[in-house]
Amino acid sequence: MAMILLVEDEKLLRWSLKQRLEKAGHTIHDAENLAIAAEHLRQHRPAIMLLDLSLPDGNGLDFYEANSDRLEDTVVLVMTAVGQVEDAVRAMKLGALDFLTKPVDHEVLLQLVEKSQRYRSSRLEAEAARETRQRQLAVDPIAQSESFRRTIEIAADVARSDISSVLITGESGTGKNVVARYIHATSARRDRPLLEVNCAAIPEQLLESELFGHARGAFTDAKSQKRGTFELADGGTVVLDEIAELKQELQSKLLHFLEDRCFRRVGETRTIRVDLTVIALSNRNLREMVADGRFRNDLFFRLNVFPITVPPLRERRDDILPLARHFLVTLGGRYGRSFDGIDRDAENRLLGYPWPGNVRELRNAIERAMILERGRTISAAGLVLEGIGSEPAAGAPGMAGMPDGIMPLEELEMEMLRRALAAASNNQTRAAELLGISRDQLRYRLKKLNR
Repeated sequence: MAMILLVEDEKLLRWSLKQRLEKAGHTIHDAENLAIAAEHLRQHRPAIMLLDLSLPDGNGLDFYEANSDRLEDTVVLVMTAVGQVEDAVRAMKLGALDFLTKPVDHEVLLQLVEKSQRYRSSRLEAEAARETRQRQLAVDPIAQSESFRRTIEIAADVARSDISSVLITGESGTGKNVVARYIHATSARRDRPLLEVNCAAIPEQLLESELFGHARGAFTDAKSQKRGTFELADGGTVVLDEIAELKQELQSKLLHFLEDRCFRRVGETRTIRVDLTVIALSNRNLREMVADGRFRNDLFFRLNVFPITVPPLRERRDDILPLARHFLVTLGGRYGRSFDGIDRDAENRLLGYPWPGNVRELRNAIERAMILERGRTISAAGLVLEGIGSEPAAGAPGMAGMPDGIMPLEELEMEMLRRALAAASNNQTRAAELLGISRDQLRYRLKKLNR
């Protein structure tokens, strides 16, 4: 049975739907407006959300769009009044599975809830399979090139030695996280937690609490005690990505922690001791930052116990095609398609491109090509590569798999948006990455084309 968030302002309808769904065995959280619904989403992750599109404090579609990141694992069903079918269609383009027209037929509702459960289960199974493949890749990374093989050999030495602090550097997108996960997966700590924190993604005022935890009442929003990343990962490994973004005050606290693996939660005096490996990642030149006074010299040397450098993809030519084929297989299951391979012209384009965005850019290029291709083979015309060395093949880049003949530009744009959203399981952030635009630009285009 499922946890369902029911968002409906009509009291009698909300009551009747809740009663019927609870009778069917589901757990229901109900909200009479969007403010209450937002609070529910902050506290819970419902399997299904049943959303009215017309609410007293706002538009259900705007709410859905604004909370899309929190709804990644939630199947959305929308309810509309007669005459609002266009809004329901727009909601489905945003990712809703289906819609109900008021007055709601209870039997139809139960059928759609059952359909939503099946859909969600299949999606979660596909995600679990993808994670299994990623775990396998963690212990057996793709390393055909001599330079990356040397990197993996060094990482294996680190894993065997159980070194307390490791610094992995390299350009953005080279796969520093892959090396960090390999170290954990092949170390004696592999059965203990592996937790990753992106130091640039968390606001400065919250990062200390994220790492060290806090006591209840330690600050305004600290309504309950929280265990931090270091405490939760005891016995395992913590990966600190973008370590160069730490401010000086937090650099000092991290240094003290690394010296004896002891810390205090924010707002507490009790000292907690843990046993774990800390792996720091950076795409910046930390030695230059030390010289400029932006990074503590003592912290740098504490982290730099065993440095590892990940080479850029342009220096790993022998890895390009194996990685591309790997992405073709692993990403194909995301939207139920399988590919026979990559044709010779496309392979030549991949090998001739300098990959300034490294492995991350290669992954995005393959996924974008998978969206555009209608056939079972990735062609050169389907590869949209940007930057130096990306001269297009014959035919317009990005047109592969598009309907024959000339089509209106808006229809072409809508088709590309639709395919990107399908490939990204309706995750707008991921779809925007595939298309090489920002999330705000994606939303603007969706609104413009759905006007």
